[in-house]
Amino acid sequence: MNQQNITPNKRPNRTALMFTINACMFIFGIVLFLMGALLPSLHVSYAHAGHLGSVPLVGVLIATVLVGPILDAHGAKQMLILALVLIAGSLALMPALSAYWALEICCLAYGFGGGILNTATNVLIADLNAQSRTRALNLLGFFFSGGAILAPLLMSTAGGGLSPSALLRVLAGLTGAVLIPVIIFRFPPPLRAGIQLRKLFTVLNQPAVWLFGAVLIFESGSENCMFVWSGKFVADALPTTPARASLALLGLGVALGVGRLTAVLWLRWLGNLGTIWLSASVILAGIVIALTGHSLAAMVSAMVVIGFGISAIFPTVLGIAGDIFSAETGTVFGAIIALGLLGGAAGPTLGSYAISHGPLHLLWVPAISAVAIIALIAVAARQSHRTVET
Repeated sequence: MNQQNITPNKRPNRTALMFTINACMFIFGIVLFLMGALLPSLHVSYAHAGHLGSVPLVGVLIATVLVGPILDAHGAKQMLILALVLIAGSLALMPALSAYWALEICCLAYGFGGGILNTATNVLIADLNAQSRTRALNLLGFFFSGGAILAPLLMSTAGGGLSPSALLRVLAGLTGAVLIPVIIFRFPPPLRAGIQLRKLFTVLNQPAVWLFGAVLIFESGSENCMFVWSGKFVADALPTTPARASLALLGLGVALGVGRLTAVLWLRWLGNLGTIWLSASVILAGIVIALTGHSLAAMVSAMVVIGFGISAIFPTVLGIAGDIFSAETGTVFGAIIALGLLGGAAGPTLGSYAISHGPLHLLWVPAISAVAIIALIAVAARQSHRTVET
């Protein structure tokens, strides 16, 4: 994006621009968990339901792989506009669709838009907060958590019990509202304007990039595994009803959001590496509570502790990577977030294998992930020092 393209746009104050970027991440939170809220109301077969649940994730992954270098070379504004248009248009169109293939296309389109939003917002926040990347990225994660619970809340009785069609129109309107300031405001120019895209990929030769990606594989795998299986785990481990066991999932989700918000404070005291090591230790503490607890209260508390431990790892790792590769954040973020998505897709499958051997075996997934994260982040820290020195 050149200066001529951005001159007509209004220069917002920093707070307005930051709020707009966080609002875009809020929309991504909606997109990522939208189909889970819609599927119970859709009259489709189990096979079609499973496919519709996967299609948006395919779109997210494709966009994540493609968009990183484009952000470094051409900037984020046009990509954000494209993403929000795809999402708003798809959500507005879906209530009028009757053909299954058309619904698939819309799901792929809004997933692709969501993938752009995820990478672009993380890159923008990292670039705009060079002195406090990890704190700003954790706050961004809090907005993601808020978006993730909006669709299920609006369809619940507590949120007014909207029909699927009404929900989609409301969310399309909300996305359109976020699009307005994105169009109006001036965004930062790209850090590597004019560079050939193929040259940006040379940064991926750095071993530290792949070590950070490996950390996100374990974090995302553990997080998604616990999201999918925490309710079932508690229901099978205790003599309790599925409805009461769902409190574990609620506690896990709330802990993730609160943990990312409060991480903004404790990062000041512990630093980036200290925060990750403490987070992994908290996960292990939550596992101990689950292993020794024999009541619903203990199990829900364990899920809250595990969620709190998981919460700050992903955004803090991005912050560390942004500090080291500050000139190629788009390319690096795209690569390691894509690896995280692959881990997230594998996590629930690993959980299904573990829990088939008994409910408590599920805890091996977050336990192994926590230990691996501690080891990998230590190696990545040493490798990063070598990268900076060279």
